[in-house]
Amino acid sequence: MTRRTLSFRFRFLAPTALAASLVVATGVASAQSTPAAPAAQSTPAAPAPAPAAQSGAQPAPAQAGAGDPAQATPTNEKDAKSESASSTPGVKERGESLDSLGAHAVTWDANLEGGFGRAFGDIHARTVSFGRLRGGILWVHGQWFTSVGAFYDLSNFTPGTFGIQVEQMHLTSGFWIQAGGGIDVEPRAMGMLSVGWSVIGVEAQYRSYGDAGIGPAVFGKLRIPIGVIGFALANRK
Repeated sequence: MTRRTLSFRFRFLAPTALAASLVVATGVASAQSTPAAPAAQSTPAAPAPAPAAQSGAQPAPAQAGAGDPAQATPTNEKDAKSESASSTPGVKERGESLDSLGAHAVTWDANLEGGFGRAFGDIHARTVSFGRLRGGILWVHGQWFTSVGAFYDLSNFTPGTFGIQVEQMHLTSGFWIQAGGGIDVEPRAMGMLSVGWSVIGVEAQYRSYGDAGIGPAVFGKLRIPIGVIGFALANRK
């Protein structure tokens, strides 16, 4: 190979090699100056959903708080009456037991009774009978019913006797006692004392029978306590 040929090749290859070296150097410098992208951090997996509730389970009802309107509002008219009665002193709900109503109850009273019996002593006519109507006031104190009233008494010896009668009755046992006195139209005085149970009783009287004489008499009698029955019906449960 001649010197001219070598000189030509050198002049041709030298610039080419220099350009290649510059390209390689530029690429290396660019790679060093550009930081590597950080590795993507793995995203934690979403937590697994809670297991489904059993088909038969029901959610627990929320408890009503102190200020919950649903808790404070009565469910019906009867509850509203109960709340009103309990919140007002001295007012009781209609329909309560007679025990609870009795402490302060005062009302009207009426009583109808009649008896048939026998007189003793100097009385010539031995068979006696009477009918009596009483009206007055009834006080109820729990189990105790106290009545005071004026009565009109009609018997087979006098067309009329007027007087006052007091009665005390125990509700649960049904026992009662009466006492009273009066003056008939003649006028002649009389006194009475009765004991009984429910609507039946026994009465003793001491009175004048006019021409038949003066003496005691004993009667079996029936009574209808109209005032007590009316009060019980008005305040029944």
